[in-house]
Amino acid sequence: MIEAFLFAGIGWPMGMLVNGLANALPRRRVIPLWEDRGGPPSAWIRALRTGACPRRRDLLVELGVPVLWGLAAARFGPSSRAGLIGLYLTVLVLVTVTDLEHRRIYDAVMLPAIALAIVLAPVSPWLGAGALGAWLTGLGAFVFFSLMALLTRGGIGGGDAVLAAFIGLITGFPQGLQALAYGIFIAGGVSFLLLLTGRATLKTAIPYGPFLALGGAIVLLR
Repeated sequence: MIEAFLFAGIGWPMGMLVNGLANALPRRRVIPLWEDRGGPPSAWIRALRTGACPRRRDLLVELGVPVLWGLAAARFGPSSRAGLIGLYLTVLVLVTVTDLEHRRIYDAVMLPAIALAIVLAPVSPWLGAGALGAWLTGLGAFVFFSLMALLTRGGIGGGDAVLAAFIGLITGFPQGLQALAYGIFIAGGVSFLLLLTGRATLKTAIPYGPFLALGGAIVLLR
């Protein structure tokens, strides 16, 4: 149990980093990451010091990322596997935030993440068919979602194809297929509910990335 809290402690600054990058990437700047230059990067500490209410996203991310790191440690113990999965989950959270807020999945995030996943695939023991299976799953996912992007004409974007490749790389075969299937079915279910309740129409653009990210997170923590 204590290991989970220790890993959650690592996840806290990672959550702050996610918030900072989510603020900076749309403005094409990295420094300063935080809008409040004179205060601490932690939304919770700023709230306690000033009494002002930070944005809900800042608070949720700074709470959610440590929880994910703690879950990784609770599931896999204090290991390099838990640390690497925590890092991958952090990327998925960042993608979720930027896609929800700006309808963008940034290459500046995904390309380094994909490169890292390619390099570390040979030392990732949870990949069912090994590194080769992960590489092929990532490639296949990218090709499939790229074709879907062409066929749907905007329903699925190029960023979704890149994200699918990343998820395939970090989950491997056949887990990657399961992760992407989870994402597709969850997206379909949520879209149906939004249509049913009148909160969306057939022409409403619904970000796909968060659902793919959720499917990837489910498989990584399984």
